[in-house]
Amino acid sequence: MTVKISGLLLTIFLSCAATQACAEDSRTADPSTKECPDLTGTYEVHIAAGVDKFAPFGRRARIQTKQFATFQRRGGGYTLIWHASRQDFLAAARSLAQRVDQVNPYRYDVWLDMMLRDPKLPLPLSVTSEEEWFNRIASVGPVFRGVDEVLPLNQCKRGWFLISGPGPRDGPPDFEGGMEGTREFEMWLGRDKDGSINLKAEEHGTLLLLNESMYTPYLAIRLRSSAHLEKWPVAPAQDLTPIRAEELPVRIRPPRPIPKCQITGDHYAVFIQRLKARLPPKVEFEGYTSSIYYGRMRPDGVCDPTPYTVTVSAPDAASIAKVADYLRTDPFIRQIDSQESQVLWDGRLMVKFRMMAAP
Repeated sequence: MTVKISGLLLTIFLSCAATQACAEDSRTADPSTKECPDLTGTYEVHIAAGVDKFAPFGRRARIQTKQFATFQRRGGGYTLIWHASRQDFLAAARSLAQRVDQVNPYRYDVWLDMMLRDPKLPLPLSVTSEEEWFNRIASVGPVFRGVDEVLPLNQCKRGWFLISGPGPRDGPPDFEGGMEGTREFEMWLGRDKDGSINLKAEEHGTLLLLNESMYTPYLAIRLRSSAHLEKWPVAPAQDLTPIRAEELPVRIRPPRPIPKCQITGDHYAVFIQRLKARLPPKVEFEGYTSSIYYGRMRPDGVCDPTPYTVTVSAPDAASIAKVADYLRTDPFIRQIDSQESQVLWDGRLMVKFRMMAAP
């Protein structure tokens, strides 16, 4: 917005690189532990919907029970653990086990398999991140613990710990009484006298007075607004050890046995992990088949391989040969039937390996 005032044009915009005031502000960003609050502890979390768009809150699992945050020291900063209380989580699991779901009678069993998945195994290939995995669990049943967040020490100021920003924002205000238009946005955590944690938002903008004819800065004025968004009361420390199978209700139905020759998601997820670790330099994994779920057993009890396809791109034929050599030695691959090659626009080779695989 531009307004003519006494021969000047008044413009509000973000210009930290162009003003002395912002340059002075940037020098205060030196991390210092002298002004840092001690955030260690466990707190009951209340987060407004609008805050979810800012890190680190957007990665929280949508825990169905009361949510807690535990801060643990990590160097000069913290590890932030989102979690439920063990008691509430187990109560929610019992409720899910007792629920009669006409649409999905195996809902509890599906949730149980997801909850007890070995964390050392790679994520299913259709899942892109831990955050997505926990949200998938939350779509079926309760979540005990989400993705841990690392909060490094970037800046402390008068007892406040910077957790997000500064970052550019534009458009309508993010909170009541906040700035609109272009500004810098920050989020801070601090401790109250009663031990609770406060979440505060701060915004900074620059008011430039411009010469009407020259459109050059005449005077720069820093603008600031802040608001206390949330207060998290202190909560008792929680048991965060992994949930054990014996703590959870037994299955409503016994698990369906997996045939000896059935290829499962874990089989190919581990194979892809091995393959990616062994790819030569500049060779990229492009895709894989999805039709490998039907294992068959021969009359003599030996597993009959099933078709499986992997596609890679490489800078030259020598790199493709190294990939083929590895595939011939991997325990998941029984044989390579053919290689289909094409030259890409940039000269790289795209090769589809048609193979036979078995667990």
